[in-house]
Amino acid sequence: MKKETGYPSIDKTHEKDYSFFNRYPFIPNMSIFNAVKLMSTFYKKETSINCFDLNVTYEELIKDSITLSKTFKELGIKENDIISVSMPNYYQAVIIYLASSRIGAVTTFLNSQSSIEEIENYLNLFESPLFINYDCSNEYNNHIKKNTKVRQIITLNKEDIDKKNYHNLKGISSSYNDFLSFDDIGMIANYYKHNFNTNFGAKQDSLILFTSGSTGNPKSVVLTNENLLSSGIYMKNTGHIKSVVGEKCLVCVPFTYPYGFATSTLMSFLCGREAILAPNLSKDNISYYLLKNPNYIFGSPALLELIKRNTPTNQDLSSIHTFISGGDFLTPSQNKEGVAFFKKHNSNAVICNGSGNAESCGASTIAVGSQIKPETVGRILIGTNAIIVDPDTMTELKYGEEGMLCISGKHVFKEYFKNKEETKKAKFIYKGKEYLKTGTMGILDKEGYFTLTGRSSRYYIRSDLNKVYLEHIQKVISLIDVVDSCCVVAKPNKDLLYVNKAYIVLKDGVLPTKEISDYIMDACYKPMKDNTTGETIQLKPFEVPESIEFLPALPRTVADKIDYRLLEEMAKEEIKVKKRELK
Repeated sequence: MKKETGYPSIDKTHEKDYSFFNRYPFIPNMSIFNAVKLMSTFYKKETSINCFDLNVTYEELIKDSITLSKTFKELGIKENDIISVSMPNYYQAVIIYLASSRIGAVTTFLNSQSSIEEIENYLNLFESPLFINYDCSNEYNNHIKKNTKVRQIITLNKEDIDKKNYHNLKGISSSYNDFLSFDDIGMIANYYKHNFNTNFGAKQDSLILFTSGSTGNPKSVVLTNENLLSSGIYMKNTGHIKSVVGEKCLVCVPFTYPYGFATSTLMSFLCGREAILAPNLSKDNISYYLLKNPNYIFGSPALLELIKRNTPTNQDLSSIHTFISGGDFLTPSQNKEGVAFFKKHNSNAVICNGSGNAESCGASTIAVGSQIKPETVGRILIGTNAIIVDPDTMTELKYGEEGMLCISGKHVFKEYFKNKEETKKAKFIYKGKEYLKTGTMGILDKEGYFTLTGRSSRYYIRSDLNKVYLEHIQKVISLIDVVDSCCVVAKPNKDLLYVNKAYIVLKDGVLPTKEISDYIMDACYKPMKDNTTGETIQLKPFEVPESIEFLPALPRTVADKIDYRLLEEMAKEEIKVKKRELK
């Protein structure tokens, strides 16, 4: 019997319960469109998408995508052209992507809440010949035309959200018009009479999505068909996930981010599930979406809290069997409270964490289908290679040692768009394999479970050369009995370069008084016990926050992650105010 060395790259003990075909899966050489078309032949009459009052079968989804692909060809779209889309999570956004995939074009989803200046910057970056938006005026579209290289603009009008079967719709415009609507798609498709290639392979660029941008500008992440198919196959194999036709998945995260489109939506299609799209989710309508009886919810700690606070006491949630949390870490106590909440609503839902980067199609780990360990973010995807390294020396660490997670697999992104330097920084070669530096700190155990302890990108170095990890401080402060959640950010300091400030949300019933502030600061200097791991943790003196501030809730980005940038700006503004007061 081979003696274990303790190193994941050699022992791979976390793969021992999986078959050879799980560890070395076959990735088909085809486009996402052809993969969805092939898989859906077994369930073409089933519902693929539910959006507001619109229900679309897989057969209708494929037909509409084919019609739209002909429209794109008539409009002059070529292989590798980038079609930019700015709209909420509507059905039309899905068929745009599938139509693009069919003809070898690339789709990018831009944030629908972006300013026109930001939209134009992206359109110029991608040199998009076609722009598709939602509920925009002629004045807006004229501005886009004037300041970009866009040839045509297709606008989805507000009153047309619930339309489908575009091959049957006959508009009044032609392909020679610069401004079009979705009513024109069927007519324009009929103009195109030529044959064209639809057999694009795995290496074809397919999608450009974005990093969350919580600590900087979002990066444009180029994903191939192979990246997307591999991610789905790795997840299915790791969780032993079976295709249960007719099951429903609630999709809440914007398509701009891989967790919203690649992980939630495409995975649903490849499993024959129904994607319930929630393009306008809020406290006022969360109950409406839950009445659609989802079985899976792709969410986050914030979404779980939204559900807990705004679900009527008598609403039945028995359809829900799995809540998958991504974006931010859902703590064991939040998990326990969530499970208790669902039980009160007749659901035996399992709540589990997952984790990933935009660069890994939104998935590096998954907990679905495995024993739930709430203190972890699930198991490393089988089919990939994973190692833990010292972030300073990039040397491999053993199972059980804390370092940065690095992964290698066919789901790792191709590149950052037109940014070779950043692409090179994100990857490195180890033992002949190319690995992605995830920037995620944690511990990998022999069963493949990953305990997330922070992100290496969120730290600062003081003038005395002490390195301070902000996620670690957040974790410790969150152990204090009056604290619900917190975020710690770096704050500029004249002498030390940086100190840190903690923004804290108190538990219900705890008032934000000076006494509570003093109590928390005092606790920061004392050892605290983590009841989950049994460890005793104490902040070092230089890790203790310089100050704290109470907030009713932590601000979040559109990607449903904590808005670190906004909090950093708030901390900087506080310094400016104090300086003005001293003058």
